[in-house]
Amino acid sequence: MTEHTEQVQEQVQTSEQEFIKKPKRKHRRKHYLLRLIVALALIAAAVLCAHMSYFDVDGIAVIGNEQISDEDIIKQSGLETGGSIFDVHPVIVQHRIKKNLYIEDVNVNRKLPDKVEIIVKERSLLAQFEMGDKYVITDSEGMVLDISKEKKKTTIIKGVTVTDADKKETIRVKETDTLEKALNLLVAMDESDLYFKKIKFDGAKVNAYVYGKLKCSGRYEDMMSAITSGTLKKVIYDLYQKGTEKGTVNVYSNDYCFFTPK
Repeated sequence: MTEHTEQVQEQVQTSEQEFIKKPKRKHRRKHYLLRLIVALALIAAAVLCAHMSYFDVDGIAVIGNEQISDEDIIKQSGLETGGSIFDVHPVIVQHRIKKNLYIEDVNVNRKLPDKVEIIVKERSLLAQFEMGDKYVITDSEGMVLDISKEKKKTTIIKGVTVTDADKKETIRVKETDTLEKALNLLVAMDESDLYFKKIKFDGAKVNAYVYGKLKCSGRYEDMMSAITSGTLKKVIYDLYQKGTEKGTVNVYSNDYCFFTPK
């Protein structure tokens, strides 16, 4: 076989190999194209299903709130009934609601097919102070959460003169020592599972009102000691068991408490 003949055979073989490979490339392209079409079809079907009326939000439930109404929380969330539940983005909704300073934490859950659940945790240690015809609401560190024309359902502090208040800033008062004592009592009250509707400072004396006509009275140091020791809680609980709703629990040193029905 001549050298020329061998070269011709090699060229033929090379051409045959190239001819065989070309259809395979076309086959692969068709395979990828088919996959893409199927994927796009599935996505389109999913979008259409997600926006069927079956998945329209039909109810929004708020759980865990006491200070703030359901309506206010839903309004701040930006949620409305009627839209697709899949358009509700929990992280975005949570961010909106946490702008409310009363809210310490929040979780938003989608409940298929058509319900949204908002679970909130409000700040528990709250105090309110009078400032003219308004009420300044603070947390246990004195940070202003709200300035309201309406009294809230939380402990009101009397005997502290508010000079100025701005949201997200510490309340400004004349009697800074009294403010510190009031906030300390608030924390001790919460840790001892007690609740006073009103705490009034009158000179060296503190009057803490359990009900409108039932109060605990004594010096600040003695009140703090009786609260933290659990003695005052026991006395108040005994009075509650007896149905007593008026009178004075006089608090003295060494956690000594004496009740007078006046």
